[in-house]
Amino acid sequence: MSYGTGGQPPYGAGGWGGPTPPPPGGGYGPPPPPPPPLGPQQPPASQGSAIGALIANVIGLCLCWVATLPGLILAIIGLSIASSNPSAARTCTLISWILFGVGAVAGVIYIALYGFAIFGSAMSGSY
Repeated sequence: MSYGTGGQPPYGAGGWGGPTPPPPGGGYGPPPPPPPPLGPQQPPASQGSAIGALIANVIGLCLCWVATLPGLILAIIGLSIASSNPSAARTCTLISWILFGVGAVAGVIYIALYGFAIFGSAMSGSY
């Protein structure tokens, strides 16, 4: 078997140091498709609801509704994790709105009872 001078195969014949020829049929084929994502993908959480809860709880805190302080904290947490963990952000925002509602109802009841106490004492003549 004589390849020419030096006893080595010609360039491209798959010998020592030469590139291997492509397989018959035109190459290796298309690359495999990417793997599917793990688990169901959730849409991102709405930041509008978290921003609304944040504003509502700040207003509630200014009106001295004590229940809005944890709601304010949860609204901030919900807003900060809205893109990374949508389900937890929705939960934090929902709890924040519930706490705002509880604080608002408690504040209205307190104002109503306080008003009735003042109005009742004014009507009876005793201050």
